[in-house]
Amino acid sequence: MDNRARKLEINTAEQEVATVIAAGAGGLVVRASSGDYRSRRAASCLLAPAVGDLVLVAILSSGGVYVLAVLDRKAGAPGAIAYDGDLRVELPAGRLELAAQEGVGVVSGKDVSVAAGEVAVKAARGSLLVQGMSIIGGLLSAEIDTVKVVAGALDSALDRLSQRVKRSYRFVEEVDQVKAEQIDYAAKKMMRLHAGNALMSADELVKLDGEQIHVG
Repeated sequence: MDNRARKLEINTAEQEVATVIAAGAGGLVVRASSGDYRSRRAASCLLAPAVGDLVLVAILSSGGVYVLAVLDRKAGAPGAIAYDGDLRVELPAGRLELAAQEGVGVVSGKDVSVAAGEVAVKAARGSLLVQGMSIIGGLLSAEIDTVKVVAGALDSALDRLSQRVKRSYRFVEEVDQVKAEQIDYAAKKMMRLHAGNALMSADELVKLDGEQIHVG
C-alpha cells in the first residue's frame, strides 16, 4: 500500500492559469502566479499556443509542465492546429465538412490523394497548373460553352474519333499532312480545292466523273 501511495503522489499535478511569453522551436515558456515555466504542449492540445495566449497548464510533481488548453486569445489573431507526427481524422459514421468564408487552402510538400465514390467540384472560376498529368478513366462527358487550348505540342492515340460540329475552321501556317489507308470526303453542295501548285497522282487509276468537266 505504501508503494502505491508513493506512486500516486509522484504522479499528482496542479493546474494553473498562465500566459505564454515565448513560443518557438525550443518549446513554450509560460508565466503563472507561481513563476515562469518551460513547458510542453499536451498531446490533446491541438491548437498551437502563441505568445500572449491565456492557457491552462498542469504542473506535475515530477517536474514536468504541460499546456493543457488555450483558454483565450486576442480577437482576430490567427490560429494553427498542429501535431507532431501523422494525424488522421476519422468519423465511423456521419459527414465531415470544411466551411470557410474567405477560402480554403490545401498545401503539401509531397502528394495529395483523394479517394471517393464520387467527386463533385463547383466553382464560378477555376484554374489548374500542373507539370504533368495522367488521367485513366472509362468515360468522359463534358458540356462546355467555350474551350480554348494553347499548347506547344498535342499528341493523341485513339482507336476511334467521332466529331459532330455545325461549323469547322482550321488555320495551318506550315504543313498539314494526313496518312490513311482510305480517305473519303463527301459534300452535299460544293467542294473547292485551290493551291498555288496542285499535284495529283495515283499508282493505278485516276477517275473524274461528272455531268460536266472543265479543264483550264
